[in-house]
Amino acid sequence: MSRLSRIFVSCAILFSTAPAAWSQSQSINGTIRGRVSDPSGAAIAGATVTVTNPAVGVERTVTTGSDGYYVLINLPLGAYTVKITSPGFSPLNVSAVNLNAGTESVIDGDLKVGSADTAVTVEASDVSIDPTNLNVERTLSTAEIQNAPLTSRNPYNFIVFQPGVSGHPNPELGIPRTLNTNGLMDRINYQMDGMVNTEADRIGLRLFPIGNVFVKEVQTISNPAAPENGWTTGNVYNVISNSGSNEFHGKYEFIKRWVDATAFPLLQNKATNPTKPNLILEDHAVNVGGPVKKNKLFFFGSYEHVLRGSPSVVTITQANATAIGLPSSELVTAPGLLHGTFMDFRVDYNINSKNSVFLRYNYFKNSFPFNTQVGGINATSAGVDYSDRAHVAGVQWISAISDHLLNEFRFSVPYRTNTHFAGPSTGKGPAIVITGIAAFNGSSNAGDIYTDKQPSGSENISYIRGAHTFKAGFLLAQIQNRKRLVSYNRYTFASVAAYLSAKNGTNLYSYDNFASQTDTNGIGYASLFYGGYVQDTWALSPRLTAVYGLRWDRFASPKANPNAPYTDSRNFNVPNTDFAPRLGLSYRATNTTTVKLSSGIFYGQTPTDLWANALTLDGSNRTSSYTYTPTTAGAPAYPTIPSSVGTVATQNVTTVSPRFKNEYTWNANLQVAQQITNKTSVTVGYIMSNGRNLMWMHNINGIPTGSLADGRPTFSSAINGATRYDARYNQVNRVESGANSSFNAMFVNFVMAPVRGMSLNANYTWSHTISDAPDVNSFEQNANVTNTLNRKFDRGNSNVNHPNAFNLTGVLEPQFNFNNKFGRELANHNMLSVLGNLMSGDQATILASSQTFYNDASQTIARPAFVGRNTLRSPSVYQVDARYTRTFPKIWERIAPSFLLEANNIFNHNNVTNISYTQAVTAATGIATSVAPTINRSTVLEQRIVQWGVAVQF
Repeated sequence: MSRLSRIFVSCAILFSTAPAAWSQSQSINGTIRGRVSDPSGAAIAGATVTVTNPAVGVERTVTTGSDGYYVLINLPLGAYTVKITSPGFSPLNVSAVNLNAGTESVIDGDLKVGSADTAVTVEASDVSIDPTNLNVERTLSTAEIQNAPLTSRNPYNFIVFQPGVSGHPNPELGIPRTLNTNGLMDRINYQMDGMVNTEADRIGLRLFPIGNVFVKEVQTISNPAAPENGWTTGNVYNVISNSGSNEFHGKYEFIKRWVDATAFPLLQNKATNPTKPNLILEDHAVNVGGPVKKNKLFFFGSYEHVLRGSPSVVTITQANATAIGLPSSELVTAPGLLHGTFMDFRVDYNINSKNSVFLRYNYFKNSFPFNTQVGGINATSAGVDYSDRAHVAGVQWISAISDHLLNEFRFSVPYRTNTHFAGPSTGKGPAIVITGIAAFNGSSNAGDIYTDKQPSGSENISYIRGAHTFKAGFLLAQIQNRKRLVSYNRYTFASVAAYLSAKNGTNLYSYDNFASQTDTNGIGYASLFYGGYVQDTWALSPRLTAVYGLRWDRFASPKANPNAPYTDSRNFNVPNTDFAPRLGLSYRATNTTTVKLSSGIFYGQTPTDLWANALTLDGSNRTSSYTYTPTTAGAPAYPTIPSSVGTVATQNVTTVSPRFKNEYTWNANLQVAQQITNKTSVTVGYIMSNGRNLMWMHNINGIPTGSLADGRPTFSSAINGATRYDARYNQVNRVESGANSSFNAMFVNFVMAPVRGMSLNANYTWSHTISDAPDVNSFEQNANVTNTLNRKFDRGNSNVNHPNAFNLTGVLEPQFNFNNKFGRELANHNMLSVLGNLMSGDQATILASSQTFYNDASQTIARPAFVGRNTLRSPSVYQVDARYTRTFPKIWERIAPSFLLEANNIFNHNNVTNISYTQAVTAATGIATSVAPTINRSTVLEQRIVQWGVAVQF
């Protein structure tokens, strides 16, 4: 048994027997709580409260305390009936109490004087406001998940449909882009069933893809309040997997893209490329679940296969191809066919009335030929293939030690590995690049490997005593990473003529440079993250509830290399002071109006690339990178690949400040929730979030030689003792702590539960985000500040500043009751589901046409003098997706066939998401000239995509 396994077993034994413990939980179950009173409002002690969920055979009973309060926690999701009885009073039956992920339903029992045979039956509100839930959140229901127009087949895109969050959906299986969560980019704690699903190396990545076929619900929390939520300064995104029940249920669905009805890509030039790309998609999905033994043992299984075409057009001109000698087969569009396979199997077992457990296994496979270095000036021989595999095992065990003491234990082992490798069409090398003309004969992007294994466990215990619900938890995760960088040999030529001179033997040294990188072994490193919390939900009065507590987290680094050439890479500072107090209050002003206020500190999980980059780029040339120019001694004659090391380029170092601290935010939110009717509610809220100790990076090795007109320092391109503090290296890019951000937002959220088959959730958020440094170790950004000596020079709008964001989800299946049977059948069973995402465009920075006035290679985003960061904005995004579903009469009373037609961006709006704006400048001063700027546009979104499908559900 490994050391980590022994730790988990010991923790499980300890916490299962202790009445109080540290633990950690992200709720994936539901809670029903309330207060039982007589007609005068006085508490009724000893009343019996029984909740039942016949779909999964759950029945729980508790009695109220002296103050009339009762709480039932960790209830499986689904529909419940609540029965409240007490001698001398009429029983109260409350039906249709629907528990979604992380929700709490408050069912107060206002009993009437009467006998057992005068029961009162009522239906619970579908939009009841959880007075003890202080988060800014929403849960997407099963109906929304199953019927949403998800042309991408990517459930992660649901993350943008919540208050306080903005960003762009992803047309493939990756994460949505430029997500603004509390004013920070992509700060997401991805989970599945409350277990780890966050990739460790960079901020903002999910660990493994998920198939829509096995998703039951999606819980999103954009501003978590309770101490049990942690490891993120932004958002919790929790996918709830489907499960079996007492009835067999299942579905088969086939979806195919209607290419002829699909619009041309936004940025494709029809004049030079009039052929529409073959953006094919075929999706086969099937799931089935049911009982093995009624009320005791259930199963659920699913399989989904996605075939998606992402063709990339090669733009090498025929004239250049003929001159170079590239055959026409090298110029064909790279097909880029993604083959994705998802499998899921889950077993739920009600062991007895006090213990329940579920086991889940997930598998994912993605084979993607022509994935990287494809299209544009890349011939097919420059492209590389991609392979991605993931295995995930998870278990949850819930134990009711007594009516007042409950224990939750979760353990999961997700493992993912992916690699780019030379495919059958990849050239054997060396790779050849003719600058701006063509790349062929091999790739510079093959040979990398990344693996991420995160065995993790959480132990949680809840103790209910009167008006208090105490909860404590502990989470432990060992993050095991291995990373190998790409290996290549590459000749770069300035022109076709220079290449032909070398190819024909006229001048075997006509290349600009030869570069090589070989990473044979890569690096392996392990980090240990752990933390805990204690919290209390305290009903101070029937109308006032407090949620308060404290959590502490530690993100321990891997071992540093004590022999690293650069001093700061020999030891990593691991902060120990990550204490996060939280406090929230909820006041029910009336039975339909609730005011909520919460505040607290939130620490973010440290990306392991922070340390991996320092382990790799420590000045030792671990990857055996070297270059030759034609005049270098021992320079190879084209196309020779030299067997010995050439001139090792002066190393660039990436390191971590010895004063590094973990980032955190100080959050506060105020919400006023008003239930309008039994089916509708509206919430108005304000969010404030201030980021502190955010990571930022600057080059600390350059000695300033001058300055621009706005005071920014300039440097020399020479590398010696007069221009570098440490002349062994060129750049020394050090990651520091201390950058700041500020986020203020107001939102309105409207919810309509199903009314005659129609439901709607719509919200609008106004916000402003300011930061004083670009992001570091983020999936989407890893950039230095512009002024290496003064971080505040970069203070300005954040990259994710989207002042206006509106989104909605709607499932509309109107119900009609015509006397005519044929007319009734024709009018009913028609469903329209809608996703709307309308928001301000992304912020963009004006770039200087020449970076040479800095003479500092770390400045890749230099701005003209007196121009602030992110002063431009791309056009607003208007995207509406829709799906029409027609369900036909059932066959054999169980099987319901249906037809669907769906489209994203149904109005075919030109959604440009990125603008590159380059302005000519005077080299000596950096001041912009009158020359017209160069503007380029790109997008992560698509034009209209149309798909059709058929489904059979039972």
